[in-house]
Amino acid sequence: MKKLLITLLIALMPMLAAAQGKISSGDTLAITIKGVPQEEQIQINGAYPVTNGRIKIPYISGYISASGQSAEAVSRRIEAAYKAAKIYNNPTISIAVQSFRKTEAERHKVQKFVTLSGEVSRPGPLPFRPGMTISEAVFSGAPSTFGATNRVILIRNGKTYKYNMKDTTHMSVKLYANDHIKVPQKNMWGK
Repeated sequence: MKKLLITLLIALMPMLAAAQGKISSGDTLAITIKGVPQEEQIQINGAYPVTNGRIKIPYISGYISASGQSAEAVSRRIEAAYKAAKIYNNPTISIAVQSFRKTEAERHKVQKFVTLSGEVSRPGPLPFRPGMTISEAVFSGAPSTFGATNRVILIRNGKTYKYNMKDTTHMSVKLYANDHIKVPQKNMWGK
């Protein structure tokens, strides 16, 4: 009987491991892309929360379904979305799931992010908090001397907006979760 039980457990281990490796709402996916220009890798690489079973990826309209799937399957789905949209020819996506083992209470408390990229010292996802302004996000990323803070780009729901961080009305623009802020490089006139 003991041998049968051990044999049965050994046979079930791969299935148990696969079941634990499924992504669910509340997980956070650390996504890395290769096979695209370096400046675009910086814009895409980062942490993405799985909300309502889906994730929002830069440059892709709509959402990518992730819940109930393995990290490998979601990686292939993102690659296919970039190829289908003719954004990238050969992207290679890697995903590390950062939070498989959350309690039920923790699964309902989803961390939200805004993403910062471009001419900043600390690009990547920033934890979102209600009331956060665009100037707080830009200056927390420590813009480089080559960063054009007078032409900061905000991408929200596929729409692009430009803001000047020297204009106080622009500095106080409120951010929403999943906003993407890009600090472009100064032009040849230093602007």
